[in-house]
Amino acid sequence: MSTAVDPGDLSSLAGALGVEGSYWDTAGNRHEATPDALRAVLSAMGAPVDESADLMELRRHVEANGVRLIAPVVVWWAEDAHLEIEVCVPLAGVDDTLAFHVALEHGGGDVEGRADLAESIEVGHRHGGGVTHSVRRVTLDIPDALPVGYHRLTVEWGAQRHQATLVVAPRRVAQPAWDERTWGVIAPLYALRPTMAVGPHVGELVELGRWIGHQGGKVVGTLPMLATYLDAPFDPSPYTPVSQRFWNELYLDLHAAPELAASPAARALLAEPAVQRAIAERAEADRFDHRAQYRILRPVLEELAATFFSGPESGRAGFDRWMSARPTVRGYAAFRAATDRTGTGWHAWGTGPGRLPDGTDVDGPEARFHQYVQWTMQRQMADVAAQLGDNGQRLYLDLPVGTHGDGFDTWSHPDLYGWGCGVGAPPDDFFSEGQNWGFPPVSPMASREQGHRHLAACLRHHMRAAGVLRLDHVMGLHRLFWVPDGADARDGVYVRYPREELFAVLSVESARHDCRVIGEDLGTVPDEVREAMGHHGLLGMYVSQFQLPNDGGPVPAPTDRQVASIDTHDTPTFAGWMSGLDIEIRKQMGLLDERSAGRAYGERQRDVDRLMAALQRAGLLGEPADTHDTLVALVAQLGASPAATVLVGVDDLLGETEPQNVPGTGLDRPNWVRKLPRPIRDLDADPDIRAALEALQSARLAAHSRAQEESR
Repeated sequence: MSTAVDPGDLSSLAGALGVEGSYWDTAGNRHEATPDALRAVLSAMGAPVDESADLMELRRHVEANGVRLIAPVVVWWAEDAHLEIEVCVPLAGVDDTLAFHVALEHGGGDVEGRADLAESIEVGHRHGGGVTHSVRRVTLDIPDALPVGYHRLTVEWGAQRHQATLVVAPRRVAQPAWDERTWGVIAPLYALRPTMAVGPHVGELVELGRWIGHQGGKVVGTLPMLATYLDAPFDPSPYTPVSQRFWNELYLDLHAAPELAASPAARALLAEPAVQRAIAERAEADRFDHRAQYRILRPVLEELAATFFSGPESGRAGFDRWMSARPTVRGYAAFRAATDRTGTGWHAWGTGPGRLPDGTDVDGPEARFHQYVQWTMQRQMADVAAQLGDNGQRLYLDLPVGTHGDGFDTWSHPDLYGWGCGVGAPPDDFFSEGQNWGFPPVSPMASREQGHRHLAACLRHHMRAAGVLRLDHVMGLHRLFWVPDGADARDGVYVRYPREELFAVLSVESARHDCRVIGEDLGTVPDEVREAMGHHGLLGMYVSQFQLPNDGGPVPAPTDRQVASIDTHDTPTFAGWMSGLDIEIRKQMGLLDERSAGRAYGERQRDVDRLMAALQRAGLLGEPADTHDTLVALVAQLGASPAATVLVGVDDLLGETEPQNVPGTGLDRPNWVRKLPRPIRDLDADPDIRAALEALQSARLAAHSRAQEESR
């Protein structure tokens, strides 16, 4: 007869699987994980524990996993002279030999050999199956260095034969030059106003590059451009993509698509008076309507796809090679065809993950449409990167921490995710109840068993185009906050991830694509996260709004291992911060009452006064000074700092007060929709903006010279 689960045993076994039993919030309060929360998280990890029999089964699983011959992923840092692995064998077998074989990622030159366990070093003991095992560090005799990449390591000991993904990686990601002092601008693509186009598109990133290139800018940044649900289903947030491996066709440049010239039907659609009026209305609007824009664009894109597939096969040779190299595209296209037809996410289909609803034509026009737009976006993104690269510039992209729970990634790889939990954050100064962002977490155990292939694919997708990639919530390489479905965010728990393995995958892709990596390390981040970032060469973030001067003190300066900015897409704009608009928004949301808001306004005014006084003492700001004067002074101060790169939001250059996003709000608030008041082409003639960029360029050149002088 089953009995109740002992809380101590539950906590102990959860800890063995990486589930932390408690956490500290920003107020210094310790939160102990409840048994219900631990059970929910374990269930999401595929180990339900409802009664004592389940606990016994979980204990057997943990023990068996602990005495596995080798781990599912092995890392060999390319700088190390030898490959050392840990093997786990019964004590009775420590004098035996083991055989190994390495199959290289791209074939050819496989390596094999034997190792004498008697010459290995014992580093610990584990118990499993009633037998005590010895954990031993073994050096494998591999005469030549293996190429950076993902190889297959097979180890045999007696009757046991285990395989692992062998990740050979540089210890550090791609690095900027030691004296690099660059700057750039960042703007959401949906916010841009093209002067002659159906809507915002990837070509505007090149236009951004041309604009700042005249002033010396080297980085063009934007928010995620991944596929989202644009009609039915509808969720346009760039941070809940349908997939982390496919682009958003909303940003395809129609006039750069060669099929437009060959498609009278597409051109006729664009010329229809009703379409022209809709385009004009959308161009004049201050808000970007994702659904309305997609309804304008979709019929035209369908005609372009029809033209592409009705043309000669010889004209599709590049497409066919691309499809052959990336078989996931076919599954993605079929999945999107099914969501287009049903108007729902896959959980409503009733077919389960990995299966399409009846009536889906995997080779029909809807599926071919999605194949075509991904092929075209891939070519256009490559062209954007090439054009920027020709001007010595880099494209800066952002990789969200998660993916839509009803999206393609969760449908195609359901075993990779922790169903029954959402990713979130514990209580902090802004969200006293914590946050639940709603998308399912990747299971660390499942990711390890798959050799972290999904992470590698997501990084590869971005780094093919990006010269700089920002990892949203970089702490996720170490641990994520899992919130059980139906529970308060305060009752979430942290789950640990295999950070060394994840950093190795990151380094492989960064090296292959010469892509620098920024970790979003804002807020409450454990010291170990920033230490690991430094060890592996990731740049951190410096945001001026979080680095305010003390009374009589200077503005704190960023280091040469940081990318500096005034704000982010999740904070108030500079003008909004100066005016306290964010405080008013929090009051409207019910997060502040009148009394609390009054105190917040008073504190903000003191912060503003201290900032302006510090800039005046530094000789960067005169009196009297307005918001724009203060912005220029702050930009110059950041530019003169050792920061590797300084990014300025186009919103801030234009004096915008309203934020692009207010965290913690959903579709009931106009997030991710505010457009810039003017096209990029008009900004070069603005004397205020030109003054800000000239001050930034001058300060960056001086910072570069100082770095060189200090090295002599």
